[in-house]
Amino acid sequence: MKSILFATDGSESSENAGEMVKEYLKAWPEAELHVLYVTAKENYAYDLVPDVVDHYEDQIKKEIRKTVENQMYHEWKDRVHFVHEVGHPSTTICNVAKEKDADLIVVGSHGRGFFDRALLGSVAHAVLNRSELPVLVVR
Repeated sequence: MKSILFATDGSESSENAGEMVKEYLKAWPEAELHVLYVTAKENYAYDLVPDVVDHYEDQIKKEIRKTVENQMYHEWKDRVHFVHEVGHPSTTICNVAKEKDADLIVVGSHGRGFFDRALLGSVAHAVLNRSELPVLVVR
């Protein structure tokens, strides 16, 4: 294993996946980790308040980057790279994984309520269906 792509949105589910990634970094000391956050502007009424959306997304991006670099993966700082892209999450995740020549994509399953927990999150499900690479979905 030489390259891992961990896609995160900063949620609790993503945090669980991030913890699993630590085990992979320990097991494969030569592996590079690319932590990806995708801004999905289609989730917003962007035409109405673009400055507010940009500010909000910038804050999320900064918080995730800070957590990744200074808390979650500080032991492996030289092997961890933060990536931010704008686009459709599942498509962007698959494209970045190919660009980074990833051996594995790691995503969290997204579940908040009872019915959501019974089903796979839409982004994780779409990545599983679109990816040509192995995908690990962490609950």
